[in-house]
Amino acid sequence: MTVVVKVGGVSLENAGKAVERIQEVGGSSRVIVHGGGVQISRMMERMKIEPRFVDGLRVTDEKALQAVAAALLGEVHTSLIAALHTAGVRAVGLFGVIAASKREGPWGLVGTNIQVNAAAIRAVIEAGQTPVIATLAIGGNSLLNVNGDESAAAIAVALEASDLVFLTDVEGVKDGTGQVLERGPSPAMLLKSDFVSGGMLPKLRAVQTALDGGVGNVRVGRTIFASTS
Repeated sequence: MTVVVKVGGVSLENAGKAVERIQEVGGSSRVIVHGGGVQISRMMERMKIEPRFVDGLRVTDEKALQAVAAALLGEVHTSLIAALHTAGVRAVGLFGVIAASKREGPWGLVGTNIQVNAAAIRAVIEAGQTPVIATLAIGGNSLLNVNGDESAAAIAVALEASDLVFLTDVEGVKDGTGQVLERGPSPAMLLKSDFVSGGMLPKLRAVQTALDGGVGNVRVGRTIFASTS
């Protein structure tokens, strides 16, 4: 039973604590996908780049892409893998196992239509190791910044994972009154609601992609979405 675990930037401020949360997730084999939004924004601030978002996705020009790569690969990826090894997890960092095409629109060097080298990831799993994948994709002419939630969903579908777990700094998906939903309705229904905005938009789109692709259960914080098929 393969479980894909996506861990975000706020959680990764303390890699050791992030590993503790990852280890609480069950499954006979785990694949870890990480973003790094907080760290990317901090790197952009150091480089005097103003962060901009459209529809919950970060606008990424060539200079911003340098900040993305430095934060994801130079900071988050290395610290997370080191913390996993300290905890006794045989983690292996994988770069180049996701490719993407450039998203049309105002986002710049942002990828979509993610393609996953599932065979390479499975080879690491079959060797008894834990793949760790940063959400930076190979594009046609350059690297592409890809949304971490979208990447995790694509990886879960490609690996025919039983579960996809989003470890996030929020309690879960909330309804219109601000209450956390224990069982999620259709993500498509939530996406039509006026109370869903910001980073929850790409996350719910990723939930829908995973469920449509055959992943049995998707968890966002405490909220569980189950496939109806």
